[in-house]
Amino acid sequence: MSTFLLPTPAVSSPSITDYVHPFLVQQDSDGTRREYQSEIRLFGAWIGKPLGHVTPLEIIAYRKHLEERGLKAATIRKKLAILRSFYGFISQAFGLPNPALCVRLPKATDQSIKAVLSLQEVGRLLSVIDMDTPLGKRDLAMLGLLLVNGLRSIEVSRANFGDMREIEGMIALRVRGKGGRIEDTRLREDVHRAIQSYLATRQEVEPDEPLFRSVGNLASEEGRMSPKTVQARVRYLYRLAKLEKPMLSPHSLRATCAVLTISIGKADLLQVQRLLRHRSPSTTLVYVQALDSLRESAVSRNPISLDGLL
Repeated sequence: MSTFLLPTPAVSSPSITDYVHPFLVQQDSDGTRREYQSEIRLFGAWIGKPLGHVTPLEIIAYRKHLEERGLKAATIRKKLAILRSFYGFISQAFGLPNPALCVRLPKATDQSIKAVLSLQEVGRLLSVIDMDTPLGKRDLAMLGLLLVNGLRSIEVSRANFGDMREIEGMIALRVRGKGGRIEDTRLREDVHRAIQSYLATRQEVEPDEPLFRSVGNLASEEGRMSPKTVQARVRYLYRLAKLEKPMLSPHSLRATCAVLTISIGKADLLQVQRLLRHRSPSTTLVYVQALDSLRESAVSRNPISLDGLL
């Protein structure tokens, strides 16, 4: 396991790592530890005093500082949630007062469906892939996991060849998800064929080799596609397909998976929750409620019409 030590600011207590290190090592994944370390370091640089001597008013002032920077409410909420978790830990572990206990998090007010692709737009995206090349075969297999199984970019990056296996006649892929969780997702026959078609372009693949290899300057030492490389490739395919929407991002493919599975596939909440591997149904419910709100909108009953002017 990697060891994460917080660089000690000149004004900080010499024992600051006594607080930070135990908090970080109990997190489930290296990615989480790096993110938490970064946020605590940013707060420490801003506050300019030992983290064990912080007051509630100073954390409230930090929230104000983040708001004045123009950060989104969701971003501020995440930063403050990390601080609350950190101070909750050291309060219990070291018996210190918890300055974050009374600090309220910004409310998440955006209940709209994030940018998703229609079924026709998904067809456009897939149509720009050149299936006569190994790169095109890789792109199709990758998009299959993103669009059909709803994998995150980091989960695609972490996948190994040996993660695919047969379980009671079904082909499953072991998914290394957020927080160190490991779960299986069933590979539909067409997605499995796409992966096999891509793997046929490579030499003999060992079980511990990455399922998706990068090429050129973007390749890591072991050749694994990084999450950023996966995202960059998705953005490139967006541009190739001339898909331009506000807030369209690589993560939109996961949202597209959820929305189309609900709206066209008629899957229920529990099925989509399991597909996306959400811990709580409330996370999946956001997609269902947003769609229901659109379907049940009273706008269709509004008697005002513009037809006569068009």
